[in-house]
Amino acid sequence: MAEVVVTAQKRQESIRDVPMAVSALAGDKLVETSSFRFSDYVEKLPGVTLIDNGPEGSQIVIRGISIGAAQINAPVATYLDETPFTAVGPFVGSSSEGANLDTFDLARVEVLRGPQGTLYGANALGGLLKYVTNAPQLERFAGALEAGVNSVDHGGIGGDVHGMINLPIGDKVALRIVGFDTDYAGYVDNPNLGKDINGIHNYGGRVSLLVQPSDKLSVRLNALYQRRSWSDTNQVEVQPNTFEPIYGDLVSNHRLPQPGVNTNELYNATITYDFGPVKLMSASSYGRIGDAAVIDDSSYYGPFLSALIGPAPVGVKLDDPVTFYVQEARLSSSGQGPLQWQLGGYYSNERAREFEGIFPGDTATGQLNTSFVPGLGTFIIVPTYREYAVFGDVDYHFTPSFDIQLGGRYSHNNQTFHELGSGLLAGNIDFSTVSSEGVFTYSADARWKPTSATMVYARIATGFAPGGPNDVIPGSTLPGSFESSKTTNYEVGVKSQLLNGRLTAELAAFDIEWSRIQLQAVVAGLSTITNGGSARSDGVEWSLGYEPITGLNFSFNGAYTDARLTEDGPASVNAHAGDPLAQAPRWAGTVSADYSRPLTAAITGSLGADWRWTTSRFSDFPSFGPRQELPGYGIVDLRAGVQVRNYRLDLYVRNVADKRAINSVTAYTVSGGLGVQSAIFYQPRTFGASLSATW
Repeated sequence: MAEVVVTAQKRQESIRDVPMAVSALAGDKLVETSSFRFSDYVEKLPGVTLIDNGPEGSQIVIRGISIGAAQINAPVATYLDETPFTAVGPFVGSSSEGANLDTFDLARVEVLRGPQGTLYGANALGGLLKYVTNAPQLERFAGALEAGVNSVDHGGIGGDVHGMINLPIGDKVALRIVGFDTDYAGYVDNPNLGKDINGIHNYGGRVSLLVQPSDKLSVRLNALYQRRSWSDTNQVEVQPNTFEPIYGDLVSNHRLPQPGVNTNELYNATITYDFGPVKLMSASSYGRIGDAAVIDDSSYYGPFLSALIGPAPVGVKLDDPVTFYVQEARLSSSGQGPLQWQLGGYYSNERAREFEGIFPGDTATGQLNTSFVPGLGTFIIVPTYREYAVFGDVDYHFTPSFDIQLGGRYSHNNQTFHELGSGLLAGNIDFSTVSSEGVFTYSADARWKPTSATMVYARIATGFAPGGPNDVIPGSTLPGSFESSKTTNYEVGVKSQLLNGRLTAELAAFDIEWSRIQLQAVVAGLSTITNGGSARSDGVEWSLGYEPITGLNFSFNGAYTDARLTEDGPASVNAHAGDPLAQAPRWAGTVSADYSRPLTAAITGSLGADWRWTTSRFSDFPSFGPRQELPGYGIVDLRAGVQVRNYRLDLYVRNVADKRAINSVTAYTVSGGLGVQSAIFYQPRTFGASLSATW
């Protein structure tokens, strides 16, 4: 089987040599299966689940480290090459707005399981997802084009166009341009608003310029832009416990349209210079994450405002742009000596401006009455986050087959919070709070290679999510800030190739302790963010691959995860020691089979199938009523392809049996007890085809 090279430890090395659990998805394989977004591929990875929060964002969960949609900070950090792409804090949508970037023309997607605070910093509580882009090629002109179409049962028609061109400019400069435009079909109907209301349009591109004047110096300039818009959400009202749809199969009944848009921008300059025994890397980045949406919150605000606005629906208008600047520089050893090391510095400066306005709606026009007098409530929140960090590691090889690696990171952040409010529900408020804290994270690895084909390792590593200033009016008895949350991971594993490389096996056993969990709670009668409770996640992950004959591959990836609270949460949260963490199935996995063989000298055919399954898991921790246990499911996907020289045709069917599998569920109303639930279902059966060409 082909060697896979990754950058999990910020240096290139074989995935079989990395002393931690790492998965890598090759970019060309993602294209062949039309896997361009999180939901197409993340859940096929061992120990990784996805909480779908609708088109406005999703939350990746690794090893069960999450309390669900109410998570304050993202539990998994997202990187694009050398740049973190995860906002910090509860007021910028950190937990549900990971960069769901289009995967066309990527080198690979790397997923690091377990805390990664030492090398990657904030928010890597459970792990890291890293997009690795293809660099421009100096030596040749190249291009790729892909076009696809798909049809969703009970829904509409979708399609996509992707393209790449690589242009050498002389022998020291090259330019690579990537573009994409995708329509994801809707499949949820609403008698008030129409059919297939949850369609998504995603378009954008990447540009990369590589300048390499010598073998020692390399300068790469990168730009990314992606815009995702939607006309409504994919939420469906269901009965509690049974999850039977209230208004019909894949039918919702809210009264106001809920359009939205998400934009991602990133501009980066990465410079590397080889001094001989030492290499220097500098990455300077500026980015913007923007979210704007309308939410029909009639079920929440309607009962309080009915006397003022009558039976009119109530909508919330959100606008949440975040801008950030990030600088990282590091020195690393080169050569093949027994001592390898790297030392780095990091700085980030993040600023956001969240607008939230509450307005009555007009069901006839679907518009919000933003000029309604008296104003119901508007809030403007301006948080800032500034972090300085120094990090490094040393790796000493005592023998050619045994080494120990130690790493550490000290991070210090300063944050501010400023809130303005007006209107009936907000009052007239204008106040600020601040916070400051330092966090130390560390890692230690021992690696032993009894043979050239087998590596055994042991690892201890920590991760953190920053604390921050609280939404606390001056004079309140509530604390003005909350503390950072921390995970500590103990892990042992083995990676091996057997039967002359035809069998690959990876096995990891882990124990994660999670302390000072950040959550929203009621303290002294007021809602605030606090630290409460602790949790533990134990489990085993495996990844097996077998190629009995050339072209025939079987794989079995899966995990057993026992993620549960070890300490009660605050009194206002229905969370008790022993309760499972949210959206953490005990068992989950994917069984795959792929067969490829030449049909003629110029034609190759392929067939493939996946069975992805998960056992039951529990919904978020509610403030009232019992938790909901979501049923397990099994989903089968099929695919076939034909390669004719540099042209390829791929056909696929996802969710062959058209299962109504539930991804997530939350309470729909604020009434006491167990009321209507809002569920998000996996996409129904989908037939698709794509045609691609490379040159």
